[in-house]
Amino acid sequence: MQEVKVRFQPSDLDAIEQQAAAAGTNRAALIRQRAIVAEYQQGLYGLTPSAYHALVSDAATFMGGIIPRQHVELLTAYVITRLDSHHTQAVARHQPPA
Repeated sequence: MQEVKVRFQPSDLDAIEQQAAAAGTNRAALIRQRAIVAEYQQGLYGLTPSAYHALVSDAATFMGGIIPRQHVELLTAYVITRLDSHHTQAVARHQPPA
């Protein structure tokens, strides 16, 4: 693993240390995980409520009305949740042993 130097204000570093302790991890692992998640959130997690509803509408239109919109919305939420689960597991696999 390559080393990267990052500077924090003392108050920020204290907050990171407390959050890492609460999560049962170390500072470096917490910072790595958040950097990876921040990149990911710009995509999937960046869905605003209106963008989510537009996605559901597009999916319902694509299905041509053969599936009720309520079912399309349920399936859309399920897929997003599953993608999140897979991403979370992938991030966890890239964490060094504690």
